Amino acid sequence: MNIWTKDNIINYTSDPDEANDKKYPKELQIARKALREEDQAAKKDGGTVDWNYLLTRMD
Repeated sequence: MNIWTKDNIINYTSDPDEANDKKYPKELQIARKALREEDQAAKKDGGTVDWNYLLTRMD
C-alpha cells in the first residue's frame, strides 16, 4: 500500500489526531498511522515534514 498519496496526506494533515483514526476505514487508518510515524520521527530529530512540498509534487 502506498501511503504517500495526495488523498492520504490531505486526510492526515486535516485531522492528525490519533483518537480520530477509528472514524476512517481500516486501510486509511493504516496510512494515517504510517504518516503519523513519519511525522513524529521527523519532529523527534528536530525537523518537519513539508506537506505542502509533497502535495505540490504529486499529480
